[in-house]
Amino acid sequence: MLRPNFFPVRRRINEISPGTREAVRIRPRIRWEEEGVASTVGTIMALMVFLAFLSMFTSQYVPVWMEENEASHMNEAYGQFAAMKQAVDMQILAGTIQGTSTVQMFSPIKLGAEGIPMFASPTPGYLTLSRSASYDNVSFSFNTSASIVDYNMNTGGTIKLKAENRYYIQQELAFENDAIILKQPDGQYMKAMPQLRITPTGTVTATGGIVCQLSYTQVDLRGDDANYIGFGTRGVSTLMKSTTTTTFTNLTGESAPGVPATHPYLSIVHTGYYERAWNSSLNQTLSSAGLRWGFDITNANTDYTIVSTLKSPPGSIEKMWEVRVLIKTDVISSFSLTVANIEISTSELGAA
Repeated sequence: MLRPNFFPVRRRINEISPGTREAVRIRPRIRWEEEGVASTVGTIMALMVFLAFLSMFTSQYVPVWMEENEASHMNEAYGQFAAMKQAVDMQILAGTIQGTSTVQMFSPIKLGAEGIPMFASPTPGYLTLSRSASYDNVSFSFNTSASIVDYNMNTGGTIKLKAENRYYIQQELAFENDAIILKQPDGQYMKAMPQLRITPTGTVTATGGIVCQLSYTQVDLRGDDANYIGFGTRGVSTLMKSTTTTTFTNLTGESAPGVPATHPYLSIVHTGYYERAWNSSLNQTLSSAGLRWGFDITNANTDYTIVSTLKSPPGSIEKMWEVRVLIKTDVISSFSLTVANIEISTSELGAA
């Protein structure tokens, strides 16, 4: 440690005062050692340089590093959700061919982003498996040889990963009804479309509408609700319990001549928290196939309409919406509907 030299340099000079004739002793003087002063100043300067470097590191480099960590985690999470969707699609395909699938698929999902030791803590993630977070309903009326039959099928379930990023933009990834949705403050985006396929047949209706073949898949996620918070990796297991595919070629809007049926239109209703993503994606799919959109479904020049209705009570933090798609039956030559029941779980063997 640098210190001044406090050892006094004493001068003992005995002088005789002219007036008193007594000896007078000169006080000892303290003198700083030049080498000790230089060491002290050098230490202070080194500490200042170190503190300046540390301040620059924590205020400039750490945020950039953490932003890259959080962005990398979201990219990895999207890839894991895409792999989970692929696993479900493969199970649906196997079930469609064989009638059932005994293969259980395991999809790892990383919850949070890594931190920087001693400088920044990890960013936790929130994984939610919920049966009540979304509902999907398909209803219509079709004509049999004997009578008009009403069809109504409800499915639901959502797997959601929410990342409360501190440096990167906060994001949410959700898997519901075989679609992957990204939600962030500036909007919602359908990263992977649901299985809705529209194929024009080449014929037109009397009002100029394009007649199409439609196919749609409903994915019903079954299992107990679960919530996980943390930084590690949690796996989601999916097992297809059953799948059915039915093709309807006789959809009708009337139960008798001039009498509307119970379901006069093909109705696809999706209820959940991602209204903008579902509304825009369904509208884009239908319009790109050549179907004509309009506010009034009863208009002769309108083939379909989409109506969004707020379902959650006023004051709710998260808004639940109902996105209702109505398609006229005269533009549908056939409608193939696949319903897949998937059992999901996150239990680990040996866990208590």
